[in-house]
Amino acid sequence: MTERLLVVLDMPGPWPGSGQPDPDGFCDVVTAALTEERRAAGGPLSQEDLRRHDAACIAIERIARRRGTAVATLSAQAIRGWQASGGAPARAAAGFHPPDAAPDWLRALSRQVQGEGGAILERAAQRLQARRHGVVLSPSPVPEGPLLVMPQPAEVTWHARGNPDPVAASAFRLIDPQWEPFAGSEPRKAAARRLWRQLAAAIETGEPLPVGAGARHDVLAEALRVAAAITTRAASVRILYVDGSEAEPFPLPILVPRRLAGHGPALRVGLMSMRHTTMDADVGGYWFRNRLVSTSRTHAETDAFCAAETVRKLADVYSAGIRRVELLQTGFEPAVLGFYRGLLRWLRTTGADLVVQPEYLVRGPVPGTPWGN
Repeated sequence: MTERLLVVLDMPGPWPGSGQPDPDGFCDVVTAALTEERRAAGGPLSQEDLRRHDAACIAIERIARRRGTAVATLSAQAIRGWQASGGAPARAAAGFHPPDAAPDWLRALSRQVQGEGGAILERAAQRLQARRHGVVLSPSPVPEGPLLVMPQPAEVTWHARGNPDPVAASAFRLIDPQWEPFAGSEPRKAAARRLWRQLAAAIETGEPLPVGAGARHDVLAEALRVAAAITTRAASVRILYVDGSEAEPFPLPILVPRRLAGHGPALRVGLMSMRHTTMDADVGGYWFRNRLVSTSRTHAETDAFCAAETVRKLADVYSAGIRRVELLQTGFEPAVLGFYRGLLRWLRTTGADLVVQPEYLVRGPVPGTPWGN
């Protein structure tokens, strides 16, 4: 068996808040990991924060291996696919689940597994709830306990992953965008010019475009939109996030504008809650809830989650008669790229006449280049 396996461990704790003795420091490392996750809700973590979180999670798994009891074994790939599907609970693929969340996590998971696995997880959820135990996931080369079967996520077809595309890159080098949305910000214009050169080089060589340590999210979104507007052949660019995870390459399709006026009812939303609370009165709500996005997953997994959520929500708003979405774009980059990835995926599938008008905060809201058919 070559796929990565995860053992579900019933872990007695002590978990934070129990007040029980903590001789091996388990409660301390769980508290440390949860502290970093709460910090992530306010924005991307620093490299030092990420190292602290990784160290805490490694300690959690090591201690649980000594004292936990195996419940069942699952495929790590299937759990990631469940999380990316958009129907999973928050922290679905996290490495541990405290007692207040573990039973619900097991019950949600039980609805995904096939055969007798659902009953196995339901019984485990009842035991955990009665004992106030939590769950820790631990990698294993072989199954421990029942090996549960979950639907495997559909294989993703990545376009020209790692294949140099000098023809597409040459089209970018012949264009000198004026970056009108950033006319009032010389630093953003300079960042956009650098990113444009990096984008052309990444497509030419097949190397990934670094995301998260350079250009801001608004510059990144505008550059990708301009790239999609001028491309004469469908292309893609590899995406490498600052945490080291690589996402599905971002598509650069040939967009054929038909009805970009976006006539009809409009929806004005912010991209992500808790980012710019001073703008709350200017929007009717938020596309993503911060606590569902800023969880302990890789940036690439967050990108995939946000793309799946966007596809689902676009179907809902379009069926409600919405034909124009005014998006006040706030960070962070995986949510931004996930949103536009999901938008392109949904437009390609449906051919719908929907327009997304982004607004960037550059000394106040300024309109970006619209996306849509």
